[in-house]
Amino acid sequence: MIIQRVVLNSRPGKNGNPVAENFRIEEVNLPDNINEGQVQVRTLYLSVDPYMRCRMNEDTGSDYITPWQLSQVVDGGGIGIVEESKHVHFTKGDFVTSFFWPWQTKVILNGNSLEKVDPQLANGHLSYFLGAIDESEQPYHPVWSDFSVQQRCALSSSTTPCCRSNPKRKKHHKIKETVVNGLENMGVAFQSMMTGGNIGKQIVCISEETSL
Repeated sequence: MIIQRVVLNSRPGKNGNPVAENFRIEEVNLPDNINEGQVQVRTLYLSVDPYMRCRMNEDTGSDYITPWQLSQVVDGGGIGIVEESKHVHFTKGDFVTSFFWPWQTKVILNGNSLEKVDPQLANGHLSYFLGAIDESEQPYHPVWSDFSVQQRCALSSSTTPCCRSNPKRKKHHKIKETVVNGLENMGVAFQSMMTGGNIGKQIVCISEETSL
């Protein structure tokens, strides 16, 4: 099966400003079969977050944030629907989420890395599951460009999904998000997020098709 994925095309430099061209989209073959304990999932939404800027550097400046590798698929928070399962806890049609979701149209994941999402909430409260925390009318970090990359890492590390407690434990009274469509626009969304072009959480919709 041919799918699309986003890889890190180039690094912007330690304190350089990321641009859409730092990422590229390519087609790869997804294996036809999955192994025991795995699930095949169609990606619905992907999250773009400030902490990811650190991952564009060879040295992220943190022991708990791993760098993205050149020409390798990028990953982050995501949500999708299970198309095939060989894991005891998941069945076809389940909505699932992970903070380490490859930026691909379809993925094969270890079921142990996934968490189920209530199907009644999967669309209406997507940001809740992708770690939305910004309830203001302002961009995620309105003065983001005033800080160095390392300062940005320090500011965002306490709010990044992979570095804080489960977002389900937090109460969100208002959820604001900026949504763009298409895997091919991941780089555009990333650049926009880094320059304050979003209000609230930056989300990219990969597919709205939830029927199987």
